[in-house]
Amino acid sequence: MPEPIISIQNARKSFQSITGDRLLVLDGIDFDVYSGEFLVILGPSGCGKSTFLNILARQDILDSGTIHCREENSSNNHSRIAVVWQEESLMPWKTALGNVEFPLIVSGVAHNERRYEATKWLQAVGLEGFENYYPSQLSQGMRRRVALASALVTHPNVLLMDEPFAALDVYTKQQLEKEIVKLWEKIDATVIMVTHDVEEAVALSDRILVLTERPARVKMIRTNSLPRPRDLDVLYSDVLFHEIVRELWANLTTRA
Repeated sequence: MPEPIISIQNARKSFQSITGDRLLVLDGIDFDVYSGEFLVILGPSGCGKSTFLNILARQDILDSGTIHCREENSSNNHSRIAVVWQEESLMPWKTALGNVEFPLIVSGVAHNERRYEATKWLQAVGLEGFENYYPSQLSQGMRRRVALASALVTHPNVLLMDEPFAALDVYTKQQLEKEIVKLWEKIDATVIMVTHDVEEAVALSDRILVLTERPARVKMIRTNSLPRPRDLDVLYSDVLFHEIVRELWANLTTRA
């Protein structure tokens, strides 16, 4: 078994209300994430999936427990982590190119290099010719592509995605799922994606981590036996695909 790139042990998190009551959200989460895998975290709405992703993104901290990120091709003691949030996160006063360039500006990358990288990643997500458009001039699906390019331009070791396609129509969602798979197959990155869509989880993942209702615990870790590469256009008629979907639905709807 390879060494995990991220190891989570006994992770606990709670929030305090204005009345002083504490709401336990994560209750002893344990699992490992391996380099290069596509891991999907699946669970009921409100179970703490996004809270856990925020902690992995270092936007919040645990009450107790540990998260160890192995140094990998990085100049510091952390893996490079990028995030595609569920909410709109683009800067409306910057163009698509400006939004994708911004993480490189923060990192101190020289102008010519960051312009080249930002242009390259906009092309990679299918937005060649839209570099100088503002977010308000782009469709929702196109804005999602800009957000994805903004994450990938930093060449992360770990890409976190919080229900990135939840607000999209079915056609646009399926098109972006195909793009994600193609890009992931080209880059050397580990993907951790949160979703409540069982079919999406099965279509994209190498492994699926199922959480219980809040307070979240690990209910099951399911290795996805569907072979790669996957043609998402024909996958939804695959017998094994539907067997895995039924198994996960049964697991989700059964109390731990």
